Amino acid sequence: MNEPAILLIWLIGLFGLIGAVMAAVVRLVRKDSIEYDKRFTWRTGREWDSKNDFKHKT
Repeated sequence: MNEPAILLIWLIGLFGLIGAVMAAVVRLVRKDSIEYDKRFTWRTGREWDSKNDFKHKT
């Protein structure tokens, strides 16, 4: 009689833990991706624009 209730509690807890881990991973990936872009991609893009400025060559 108590077994279905215990199973339901375990399943809710299990999915809660999985959801918390997934949320933490998503937050980590977003933050890391933005930091990577700021460090490498955006900085390189600015240097590329200043070194190879084709706008003034007409």
